[in-house]
Amino acid sequence: MPDERKNDRYGLRRDPAGWTVYVIWTTEPAIVGGVAQTGLSEDDARHMAGLLNTQSRRGDSSMRRS
Repeated sequence: MPDERKNDRYGLRRDPAGWTVYVIWTTEPAIVGGVAQTGLSEDDARHMAGLLNTQSRRGDSSMRRS
């Protein structure tokens, strides 16, 4: 596993409607703009998780769930 992935905050998992981007520590779906990131295509979920993890590694907390 690449070193940067050891600190990922977001992961992917299958759901009944597609894929979910979730917060690894809580297992809750990630919320972006008030919308749970569930039922996504695999490509969209991978892209969103990548964006969220990049922002998280940079210390941007604007996308964190309150």
